[in-house]
Amino acid sequence: MAIIGIGIDLVSIIRFKKLIFCYGLAIPNKILSHKELIDYNIFYNKEKFLSIRFSAKEAIAKALNIGIYENMFFKNCEIICNSYGTLVVRMYGFLKNKLKKLKVKNIFLSVADSLEYTQSIVIIEN
Repeated sequence: MAIIGIGIDLVSIIRFKKLIFCYGLAIPNKILSHKELIDYNIFYNKEKFLSIRFSAKEAIAKALNIGIYENMFFKNCEIICNSYGTLVVRMYGFLKNKLKKLKVKNIFLSVADSLEYTQSIVIIEN
């Protein structure tokens, strides 16, 4: 197996708090998939939830060398918790096809956060 992409992203949680205050549901509706929106609505710390998803998706886009505003990237990339509480990446639509073309076997996602920042690192291998 070979590494075909590495992506990293760091975002301010306060930035997402301000965005939610200014724009309300427009921001989560733009960034989150349908399943993520359901989880978002029951999550207490909404700005942290959004910053984690955005940071992870941005790191994935960097690892794949594609733009986040391309072909509904945000809606076709999903970050959810599995039954163990671990974040898992799911891809749909054009992203799923791109992963097949690249023969991707694994997507490793690591997220770290503090009171102020969220950082995500993604390694993609085939």
